[in-house]
Amino acid sequence: MTATIPETFLPLLESTAIAFVSTLGKHGEPQTTPLWFLWDGSSVQISLVAGRQKLRNLQRDRRIAVVIANPAEPTWYIELRGHVDALVEDPERDLERRIAIKYVGHDVDIEEPGTMRYATRIVVEKITSQAGI
Repeated sequence: MTATIPETFLPLLESTAIAFVSTLGKHGEPQTTPLWFLWDGSSVQISLVAGRQKLRNLQRDRRIAVVIANPAEPTWYIELRGHVDALVEDPERDLERRIAIKYVGHDVDIEEPGTMRYATRIVVEKITSQAGI
């Protein structure tokens, strides 16, 4: 079952706040990374780099949690728990390019040229949130 994100949080999802993305390591331990993300109007999408821990974790266990907080008002946050729908090779970096444009206004990539990226979207099963003070 997919959870519906309350409208109150759409401006946060459209902002350039950082997402703290948590996955599970091979022994069940949490692994959290701050990442840029893209809200496409219906789901959160993230771009993952081949060979990195986050991708290895999700290849083994698709469960994921994402927390996005307003840096100016951290009591305004949303946590999305669920799973990734698929890990799709993105050799042209289409998703990463769109994410970079959202955050810095142009394409930028700190990875070596030719590094494989994977595009994924989060299927939200549970939401926790706080709408600020």
